[in-house]
Amino acid sequence: MTDLSTSIRLAGTAVILRDSPEGLETLLLRRNAKLAFAGGAWVFPGGAIDQSELEGASSEEQAARTATVREVHEECGLTVTEECLIHFCNWTTPIGERRRFATWFFATRTDQYSEEILIDGSEIHEFQWINLQKSMELYQLGELTLMPPTYLAISLISHCEDAESACRMLAVRPPFEVTPKLCRLDGQMVCLYPGDAGYEVNDPVLPGARHRTLFTSKGMEYAHSGEDVGIAPMDKP
Repeated sequence: MTDLSTSIRLAGTAVILRDSPEGLETLLLRRNAKLAFAGGAWVFPGGAIDQSELEGASSEEQAARTATVREVHEECGLTVTEECLIHFCNWTTPIGERRRFATWFFATRTDQYSEEILIDGSEIHEFQWINLQKSMELYQLGELTLMPPTYLAISLISHCEDAESACRMLAVRPPFEVTPKLCRLDGQMVCLYPGDAGYEVNDPVLPGARHRTLFTSKGMEYAHSGEDVGIAPMDKP
């Protein structure tokens, strides 16, 4: 289990999927713009694991499942069950960031609709069920603020036609684990991921495999150079 003596907080989040006449949708919540972490960003519901949840669980994953169920209900009023949560990745905030989280990402499907969503108006200011393809289009237009884990999870799941096939795909896909390393290249921020030639020494100019996100004036651009990375792309099944 993760060493709690570090400054990293454990967390869990849920990609909640539903089918609609507009196609496959996910629930996004907009965080209060005044919050220190991810203020103003659209995120999946979730939050930190309580100490009591960690102490009462048989494993970190079990604690993450319990916390995710609780946080989903607290943040938006929906009820999901631990056994229906499909674990598909883990993201840890880069070293050097003031607030760091080690987050378990789960996916699940629901038939619940907007009238059942309840937000507090404090930490969460808005919600929307949104078509996955549309969310990426709005991001590219600068009309939706997304963080890399959110954008890449949406990109991955957007290849599926419906919630059932998305959950089936994630259930058989090996979970991946990412701790990005931040650096700069030609004045632009870069997130290096495992498998990138420069990941271990945090050097974006080293020749070789490319596995990274570039932060350009047009938004995030994810790069995966192929088999030389040795790790499957995070945006494709």
